[in-house]
Amino acid sequence: MSVATEKLERAFRKLPVEQMVSVHEHLITTLHDKADAQGLDPAFRAEVEQRIKDIDAGNAKGVDAFRALRKM
Repeated sequence: MSVATEKLERAFRKLPVEQMVSVHEHLITTLHDKADAQGLDPAFRAEVEQRIKDIDAGNAKGVDAFRALRKM
C-alpha cells in the first residue's frame, strides 16, 4: 500500500460514522461511474450490486477492504 493510501486510511478511520458512510457512498458511486466508462461487464456489476445489498441487509458479512488488500 502506498504512503498516500495509508494516510487516507488513517484519516478515514478517524471520521465520525456518518461521514464515513458519506465518503463510502461517494467512492462507490465514483467507482461505478469509472467502471461504466471502462465497459465493466454488466453481469459483474450486477453481482457487485447484489453483494452490497446482501451486506446492507445483514444477510452477508463484509470484510475490511484494507485488510483484504494487504493479504493480496
